[in-house]
Amino acid sequence: MGPVKLKAGQFQDIDSFHKGSGDATIYRNPNGSHLLRRENSEVTTGPDLHVILSPWEGPQGIGGRLKTQIHVNLGKLKGNFGTQNYEIPPEVDIEIHNTVTIYCVPFHVIFSVAALEVAS
Repeated sequence: MGPVKLKAGQFQDIDSFHKGSGDATIYRNPNGSHLLRRENSEVTTGPDLHVILSPWEGPQGIGGRLKTQIHVNLGKLKGNFGTQNYEIPPEVDIEIHNTVTIYCVPFHVIFSVAALEVAS
């Protein structure tokens, strides 16, 4: 048996300068581990972009919370185009995370957000 799709969403632009598109999907692997996969993705180039999981519903719920509130940083963006996988640490509760955000760490700017929904 292969990976099971748990949650999925599509990246959207934040404004006319910070843009992103593509799919975000969280999978459970046969060994019980989880990963986030970005597919068909594109995001505006920026300094020190990271991939963030957070419990907020969509971009309007995030605001400046990434600076001070609970979230999970999955690491540096591996590329502005294409498909990438990001391991999700085993202690992360997938059920509470509803958003994947591409975030510029030094300037505290959100570039793109994908609101996640339970996969059917």
